[in-house]
Amino acid sequence: MRHHRLKKAPPAPKQLRLAAFSILFEPLKQHKGRVIAAILTLFLTAFVVLAAGWGIRQFIDEGLITGDRRRLDWALLILTGTTLFIAFCSYLRSYLVSWLGEAVIGSLRRKVFEHLLHMDVSFFDENRPGELTARLTTDTNLMQLIVGASFSVAMRNFLLMIGGIVMMFLTSPKLTLYTLVLIPFILIPLLTFGNKIRHYSKENQRCLAHISGFFEETFSHIKTVQGYGHEAREAQYLRELSKESFQITVKRILARSTLVCLVMLLAFCGVNFVLWCGGQDVIDGVLSPGALSAFLFYAVLAASSAGSFSELYGDLQRTVGAAERLLSLLSLPKRVDGTRALPSNPRGIIAIHNVTFAYPTHPQKPVVENFTLSVAPGEKIAIVGLSGSGKSTIFSMLMKFYAPQSGSIFIEGLNLKELKSDEVRRYFAMVGHDAPLFSATLYENILYAQPDATPAEINYAIHCARLDDVIAKLPHGLKTYIGTKGTRLSAGQKQRVALARAILHNPTVLLLDEATNALDAENEALVQKSIYDFMSTRTTLVIAHSLTTVLQCDRIVVMHDGKIEAVGTHAELMEQEGSYRRFAKHQLQPQVSKIKRVS
Repeated sequence: MRHHRLKKAPPAPKQLRLAAFSILFEPLKQHKGRVIAAILTLFLTAFVVLAAGWGIRQFIDEGLITGDRRRLDWALLILTGTTLFIAFCSYLRSYLVSWLGEAVIGSLRRKVFEHLLHMDVSFFDENRPGELTARLTTDTNLMQLIVGASFSVAMRNFLLMIGGIVMMFLTSPKLTLYTLVLIPFILIPLLTFGNKIRHYSKENQRCLAHISGFFEETFSHIKTVQGYGHEAREAQYLRELSKESFQITVKRILARSTLVCLVMLLAFCGVNFVLWCGGQDVIDGVLSPGALSAFLFYAVLAASSAGSFSELYGDLQRTVGAAERLLSLLSLPKRVDGTRALPSNPRGIIAIHNVTFAYPTHPQKPVVENFTLSVAPGEKIAIVGLSGSGKSTIFSMLMKFYAPQSGSIFIEGLNLKELKSDEVRRYFAMVGHDAPLFSATLYENILYAQPDATPAEINYAIHCARLDDVIAKLPHGLKTYIGTKGTRLSAGQKQRVALARAILHNPTVLLLDEATNALDAENEALVQKSIYDFMSTRTTLVIAHSLTTVLQCDRIVVMHDGKIEAVGTHAELMEQEGSYRRFAKHQLQPQVSKIKRVS
């Protein structure tokens, strides 16, 4: 069973915590007009709510106490007008902040996604797609709390608290002083429990990201899970992950609930004490009943606004963790790209000189060592060797997915590390044995290589990959949806789609990594015959275990443990004692009987 315990995330540096919300500044700048409008509605709402306290004072002192019905009607009219205005401003504020929340978070999500698209491939080797997906969904949704409702409510309550305190002071300085003495007692639990809430929130989000990654991995390998009868084991693994996440969540909820309870208790006990003191002033004739009612209104307003900060502070702590994780992704360095362009008329010349490479996950174990090879324009090179001998790694370095630790690769006489990545990837087209396809139509998958391709170019690519018969059998032809990762197609059909896509790309150099290994002997021969004309006009490097493929190549490179063991034609290598001869006897010779049966 997979090890379910999660590594504890290292604490973020303090400067990162302070700067965490800086990632929102740039998206907010794009909508300055709406930001200003939202802030104005907040101020208007707070002002009118505070004016309602004056209306209550007039209602009691000028209406009820004097018994003047006209003044009573006038006071009621003022209260009704302020209520309607508050409702309108609240509607406007809610719309504006919700719109800003959606727009800003959408912009932030795109920014993080675009940043990740330009990361080195090694980054994705070390980070599961499911966990990155959680960062782009769960964490950005949490950030929306800040831009949207939580920020709006926090700003409104802050204004009401400050405005309430000012109005309290204007109504009764003595009672206001009593109230202010109580504020430090409210701040103590905020500071004490705030860090705990933030820590538990960050841990909880980390657990959720891990669970998301587990879901993505399990569903992607559902046939393997079911094939080995591991449904119960995977369910148990999820239970263990969920238990850990639940325990952290309970701690966060307990800390937050305690914080809310303490703040509300302290706030309203303080209001009760101040109300008692105010009652004494009314009895003594220092305050009028209306003034005390207005003061009580302002005190409750300020206390409830201050009390709500406990919950808002809990939300803030959760979003700080999300902001830190997103900022940590944005702070990761993008791949270092070259600046030079390839010649306008490339010929297909490749020179690999003394290259050594080890994957970042195992830097002490080179998979390619002292590899040197020159490829002439139009030459067909076959690379053979046992699994793990470094064949596919050569292709990954040519595509600039990885950079060698030592040695150099030259394309058209230019150092690969100095070339722009997009130039290099227009120069090559690689077809791997796994043939990755997108959850889209067959047409969209082929067109992915060249979105502006003409119908004639598309038909040529389809014909070369021998896809005509496949398309004819599909219910909607080229417009047929082929399922998640192309699951509605067989392995051989997916390889032909990948071949068609590579042909449509029209590369200078074609890289084929066992690109037809899922085809039966008959279809493999037909596909190879179809693409031979395409291959004949460009340089081609082929990783193959098929005799028919190897025999069509000008030279064969034999690899063993990351090194070149021998280079030559099939006939030359068969005359030598070595890996190729043994390889040919045990793996290539059975292909001869298959070819004879087909013919």
